[in-house]
Amino acid sequence: MSDAENTQGKRLPLWVLSQNEEHKARQNLKKMAYEKCDEYVKGMVECSKQHGLKVFPACNGPRDKMAECLLFYQTDKYLDQQKDLLVEERISNLEMQLKNQQKQ
Repeated sequence: MSDAENTQGKRLPLWVLSQNEEHKARQNLKKMAYEKCDEYVKGMVECSKQHGLKVFPACNGPRDKMAECLLFYQTDKYLDQQKDLLVEERISNLEMQLKNQQKQ
């Protein structure tokens, strides 16, 4: 038998995320980072409203603080946390399905 025939009926482990789930984890990470850095993002927004077209030279300080904060949270450590949350969600959904099947 070839390798393709051997793997045909097998499923991937629970902890392997699909491409859509990977994308969702990254979206969740971005959302979480912006929530954690809300004060810096708001500071940058206020500065940009005050300075209009001169935003880049005038708002370098708030921009750097915002970027530093966002980059702190956009690391593999926090991405792994978001992936773990998705895996836990998947496990709980499977447990609910199993309980529902056992009731029937």
